[in-house]
This record gives sequence, C-alpha cells and structure tokens, in this order.
Amino acid sequence: MEKFSTPLREGGHSRDTSATKSLNIIGAGKLGRTLGRLWQERGVFDVRAVCNRSLHSGKAAVDFIGAGKACASIDAMPTADCWLIASADGQITELATALAAHLETLSAGSNAPVVFHCSGALSSEILRACHPANVASAHPVHSFADPVRSLEALAGSTVAIEGNDAAVTVLRAAFSALDCPTVTISSEQKTLYHAGSVFACNYLTALMDLSLQCFAGAGMQEEEALALLRPIVMQTARNNMDLGPGASLTGPIARGDATTVEKQLAVLTETSPLLAENYRQLGLACVELARRGPLADDAAEKLEAILNGNPQ
Repeated sequence: MEKFSTPLREGGHSRDTSATKSLNIIGAGKLGRTLGRLWQERGVFDVRAVCNRSLHSGKAAVDFIGAGKACASIDAMPTADCWLIASADGQITELATALAAHLETLSAGSNAPVVFHCSGALSSEILRACHPANVASAHPVHSFADPVRSLEALAGSTVAIEGNDAAVTVLRAAFSALDCPTVTISSEQKTLYHAGSVFACNYLTALMDLSLQCFAGAGMQEEEALALLRPIVMQTARNNMDLGPGASLTGPIARGDATTVEKQLAVLTETSPLLAENYRQLGLACVELARRGPLADDAAEKLEAILNGNPQ
C-alpha cells in the first residue's frame, strides 16, 4: 500500500516557507513527482504550481507531491524562483519557448529565475529561449520507473549538472539536500556522458530481456529464470563496482573457450536472428575487454573469427 505523508500546503503550511525558494514544475511525470515531493518535504523548494498535459494528471501530481496548484496551462502558472521542465526530451524546446513568453509577463523581481530540465541527453542550451533566466540541466543517474520506490532509493544517486554558474549553484544545493552527490560536466560532453548512462542502465535492462528469451527457449518460466539469475546478476554488479570490468569478466570468452562460443552462436542463430546478432556484437566487446587481461592473442583472434562469422 502506498503511503503518503501529510501534505505540507493543503490546509495551511506546517513550516515557515518564507525563506524557501519557490518551484513550478512543467511536466510532473515520474521524475517530476519524485523530485517535487522530496524537495517539498525537505523544505528545499516550496512547490507552487504544476502544469501537465491534462488538468486531471496535474491534480494527481499535486496530490502525490503534497503541495502546489494544478494549472491548465503555462500561462496560468504564478511566478516562481525556479522552474523545472520535466517533460520528454522532444517537448523541451516547445515548452521552453512557451515559458519564455510567460516569463516576460511576470515580475521576477531583481533576481532572474532559474529554469532547468533533467534530460540526460540534452544540454542547457536547449533552454536558451528563456534567457535572461539562469539556465541549467541536472540529470540524476537514477531509474525513475516507480516514483514511490524512488522516494526511498534516490539518495546516493549522482546528479550531473551543467549550465550557468548561478543556476548550477542553486541546483548543487538542491540535490545535496536530497543526499545526492553532484558532478559538473560541460555542455559539449553531455551526449557522450548520457550514452554511458544508457549502456549501463537501459542496455542492461535489454540484456536481461535477451537472457530471459534464451531461458524461455530452454523451457523455463520467467519467474523461475529470474530466481536463477538474481544471485549471479547481483554478484556481477557488485564485482564490477568493486573490481572494475576487467577483473570481473568471466565465462567462455574470458577463458578463450572457442568451442562453447561457437556452439552457443550456432543455436542462437537457429533460435533468433536478434539473439544471435546481439551475442556476436557483445561477444566482440568481451574479446576486446579480455585482451586487456590474460587472454592470449591467438585465442582472441580465433574468438573474433567465430563471432564475425569466419571460423578458422
């Protein structure tokens, strides 16, 4: 059963928010709801308004956050010290343009507001329409698959931040208050940085699915296969974190076992072209990794030939 704390704004404030920066959220999905609620509960930001695609989903986000007012449009949102655009990447430019026009009609006082997004792939440059606002991007290296789980699990996740100095300063403090360490990267590095996150997170999930497809083909039910995999997957993750990939690689390629690799590739080719192609490409990556260790050159060359479809 999902547990909600007592809302901090509805029915009156339970704490003094006079010195707390205000925050508006545009696109309060899984990430926006999680951050909004944690910041509200920690007293980092006072969530003032939320704007989603529909008023209904906006009200649901407000209920989850425990603060703020659902607005039907950006133009209906009040002024705020900070604005989070937490939409899908493809919508950020359009929303930033709409927000820029709205900011011109608001009185922000002597200090320019902070406008930021949490996309891993895009830099703060996509928010240039909002200038002279202070702009930044802040990407938590965390999987927001379930906001309720993320409320407990976000702490400890690193956040990569880039943007102008004023915005970066605000966001460093905001995420530090959630027990999230921060790193600063340049705008030019953002795409390559995010690709690294995709490999380790999204592609790991795809690898799990490929593994389950193999077990299904071998006659195992998914629950049975997951129970079988859990210990070794968790141990492999710990090994990689503690020892690094080079010292963690095990299995037929690390041993130079060309016979096993050839047999597995043959049966995968018969089973599924997708499984076979992924096995080839990942196998080649494993050979390159194993070359840095004790794998002999002749064994590596034999493995590469098999994986490239040219067995010696």
